[in-house]
Amino acid sequence: MMLLRTVLAFVIFVILAHLGLVYSEIDENLNDLTSGIYNLGRLLETPAQLVIDVAPTSAEQRQSIQQSGLYFIGFAAVALYFVLFLLLGIGRR
Repeated sequence: MMLLRTVLAFVIFVILAHLGLVYSEIDENLNDLTSGIYNLGRLLETPAQLVIDVAPTSAEQRQSIQQSGLYFIGFAAVALYFVLFLLLGIGRR
């Protein structure tokens, strides 16, 4: 159980690092590390993107999601993984 929580903490860190690199406008092809963070960040944000696409939203909400784009999806992914992180720790004593 502890290993899963550690992996989820690493996933959250990678997504936040990806959002930080995008916000700082650092080039994706600067070096292998940034390229890896960009690619892994996109991969880890995919489940949140699928959940957001399936969720029933109004036209105004859809427009708001499209305008905020990557940041909305990234923070939604962080929230999703954080909830999983908390749920894995509930039964522990």
